[in-house]
Amino acid sequence: MTRSYRYILHTALLSVLALASAWMQAQSSTATTDRCYDSGDRRDLRLWDSDAPGSVGTNPCTDIPFLRVYRPHGAAAPTDNAIIVIPGGGYNELIDKKEQSPVGQYFADKLGITTFVLYYRLVQTNGTYRYPVPMWDGQRAIRYVRYNAAQFGISPQHIGVFGFSAGGHLASTIAVHFAANFGLDLKDAIDQTDPRPDFLGLGYPVISMDPAQYASHSSHNHLLYGYTGTELTQLEQYLSEQKQVNSTTPPTFLFESFDDKVVNSQNSSLFYEALVTAGVPSEAHIFQHGLHGDGLAVDEPAESAWPEMFHNWLNERGLIAPPWRLVPANQQ
Repeated sequence: MTRSYRYILHTALLSVLALASAWMQAQSSTATTDRCYDSGDRRDLRLWDSDAPGSVGTNPCTDIPFLRVYRPHGAAAPTDNAIIVIPGGGYNELIDKKEQSPVGQYFADKLGITTFVLYYRLVQTNGTYRYPVPMWDGQRAIRYVRYNAAQFGISPQHIGVFGFSAGGHLASTIAVHFAANFGLDLKDAIDQTDPRPDFLGLGYPVISMDPAQYASHSSHNHLLYGYTGTELTQLEQYLSEQKQVNSTTPPTFLFESFDDKVVNSQNSSLFYEALVTAGVPSEAHIFQHGLHGDGLAVDEPAESAWPEMFHNWLNERGLIAPPWRLVPANQQ
């Protein structure tokens, strides 16, 4: 190999590496900015006009909780329903966009439901925004949507939440403990609005915070960062939602897979058993195979049926009019 040929090869390799590095940086930047509040984007709605309670700064990517709205534009006739989607990520990050815009757009365009994706504050490495801050953001989201129901063209009695993974824990917590304020001082008219969701949806959810009962190590350690002793033990029980279900818990739909390698499927089983015991209308689908964090599960033949199952469940509960047959997510 001649020196000039080696030089050309070396230069080409450097160019490829530079392009790859730039692409990876672009992807990283996109992944970061997706969860950043953009005051110039009319879809982004701040939960508080001023600083959110407990905020330590004004960074749009870490300190400003907000909703991103997806309005119906598809073939489905718009309904008067709303769903707040709560993505997961262990309470310290939002690692998979499959639970964010794809789900928001799907619910809006295929079910005709005005959908809001909640970007709640995530626990920082020093423990900032640990419990109860995510619960403040989740509860405020329901109150915000209900308070502004007329503006969004939705019924204040048809507002649900749908949480995935750690977002499922947040969703189940604000659904089960809807009467609690989690220590937050209520200050404005939105705070006086009913925070109880009218229905609850869960996808491969974290439910338990009890280390003796299938708690997710990641979600537990981030949400309860710095808590110790009796206080920690009490929170582990209080935030193990399978132990807190009662007859006032909203009607619930959930799905999970037996081979979930991130969150033990017993989280879903225990929660469903508690719902049945309490007489809460509920439906559970535990698939044989599925991928954690897969959102609509378009690449999983069996699990991809859950959106249609959810749609049918909403119909049966009288929560949404049956406009047309839903196309399975993996056939679009």
